[in-house]
Amino acid sequence: MKAIVLDAYGGSDKFRLADLPIPPLRGGDVRIKVRSISFNPVDYQIRKGGPESAPVTSPILGMDISGTIEAVGDDALAFRVGEDVFGYIGTLGSSGAYAEYISVPAELVARKPSLLTHDQAAAVPVAAITASLALEKGKLDASRSLFVAGGAGGVGTFVMMLARQQGIERLVTTAGSPQSRAYLIEKCDLVDKQILNYRDGDFVAQALGRNGGAFDQVIDLVGGVMLSACCQLVAIDGHLVSVTDPPSPTDFEFLFRRNASFHPVGSNAYMLAEDPTSWRKYQDRLAALARLFESGELRPPHVSNLGSLSVETVRHAHELLERSAVQGKLVMSCD
Repeated sequence: MKAIVLDAYGGSDKFRLADLPIPPLRGGDVRIKVRSISFNPVDYQIRKGGPESAPVTSPILGMDISGTIEAVGDDALAFRVGEDVFGYIGTLGSSGAYAEYISVPAELVARKPSLLTHDQAAAVPVAAITASLALEKGKLDASRSLFVAGGAGGVGTFVMMLARQQGIERLVTTAGSPQSRAYLIEKCDLVDKQILNYRDGDFVAQALGRNGGAFDQVIDLVGGVMLSACCQLVAIDGHLVSVTDPPSPTDFEFLFRRNASFHPVGSNAYMLAEDPTSWRKYQDRLAALARLFESGELRPPHVSNLGSLSVETVRHAHELLERSAVQGKLVMSCD
């Protein structure tokens, strides 16, 4: 099979095309003929040897796939050969996702929504699971308010979609370019007053003004100085969620003053457990998301297909992600 292999940590020039054996089938696995692969910011962070690379053992990167079951292990009989599935590969697969075939524990995949293409389905697992976990921490209902730093990215898109599906209307997010603003209006059904340019020096004050005060839940998908700003936006008894970093001691002071809680969200947490019953949480969440797509409660995600499985496609995706020049999700085909 063809696969894109990372020879060493560093720049995207470290990727090469390899011809490798099709992975063996373990007892609880399904083996999947990959049809589409999506890219996530964690991919380039792993490539560069950041902290995210610590649990990764395969030189083949990538977390998200959609494809067709090619073989079923003895303990994975809930699936059948020929079924289309989508899944969050993480660190439990035979490799990462940049390959034509992969064997993965059956607990990490679910049946692909029939209304989604393989490209669209591959865009869902990591981003949508992360978004659903982030929203859960705030226990929001339709009467409460939400601020999201980084709404136009992959995870942000699903936060927008899921928040609207849950009836949350008091929602404000950030955009740093006209393209991101247009994307949020066109693809996420926001209106102009819900979008702030984070490059404006007074955007914290603008956010408070738009909401009529601090927010019940704040979700940071950016980190750095944006996380510091997010700490200033949390209401009394509110919730701050970060998928990036913990607040600094200075920033934590804002949370103490407001009796607010901080929730880190790591979508890979369940697969770091040795107990496969924890892994099943991925299948359950993917199946729940599939039902929302099938019912029309969630619209298909916006994807940009960069090309077929190749070193050039992977390098292009990593370059765009590193420059934060992405609205929605990037995918590549593997047919």
